[in-house]
Amino acid sequence: MKLGCWVISLDEQSEQTKALLASLRQQGVDASVFHGVDGRKGMPSLQGREKINKLQSILRHQQMLTSSQVGCYLSHYRVIQKGYDEGYDRICIMEDDVILENEFGDCLNRLVDLPEEYEMTRLMALKIRKRKIIKPLFDDSDSHDLVRPERGWCGAQGYMLSRSGMKKILDNGYNLFEPIDKLYDHFWEFGLKLYGVEPHLLYEQREESNIQKTPPSKPYMGIVLKIGFHLYKGFRSLKRHAYLNRFRNEFYPTSKPKGRTGRTERMK
Repeated sequence: MKLGCWVISLDEQSEQTKALLASLRQQGVDASVFHGVDGRKGMPSLQGREKINKLQSILRHQQMLTSSQVGCYLSHYRVIQKGYDEGYDRICIMEDDVILENEFGDCLNRLVDLPEEYEMTRLMALKIRKRKIIKPLFDDSDSHDLVRPERGWCGAQGYMLSRSGMKKILDNGYNLFEPIDKLYDHFWEFGLKLYGVEPHLLYEQREESNIQKTPPSKPYMGIVLKIGFHLYKGFRSLKRHAYLNRFRNEFYPTSKPKGRTGRTERMK
């Protein structure tokens, strides 16, 4: 099984990036820095089939992507492209503002050996959601569970992808109209089989990553766009529920965790 592991950063010499790489080495994980796309000073240049869909952004989120959001998105999309093109069976991607839990390395080894159907496994989350507990990650321990969330967990700070998961994101994510974590949250729109680990395997530092997006401001929307937004939102909600009903056995029964599942302060 060929595993690639990257830390996305705009400054590989920053103390937090170097500390994360050192922590990965201590846990037996060979990782490299992927230099992210910088959108802080202006809209990044697009490559290949990448394109920005402004109308979709308005209809879905009532706002367009900022240059920083586009930079963050492209950083993730392009490192996934790199992993796929270089023939990796699994890739692990982290942003540079995370801290590893002590069990990260051992759990990563278990995740690598999962069947291909575990296309995406999130290693932390910003939202506490209802989920189905699939199975323990370790047969002889109840320390970590693989779960399948009913809705998006939010956040793209750390995750693992199988080869089929990489391809689904590459085939559907070249059209940019929402932040990268929202693309993952909308897994049901392109059949991405998304899972997670509880308790989480990493958590955010208090300092922001140097690739993080800046909050956008919502533009004025006329009555036609407002009506279109609500109609489109309702249509997508119906599609999501139809998807969950179609794959009921995979998602249900669900329950919320009894307590917090990680140490990220923003999680709620």
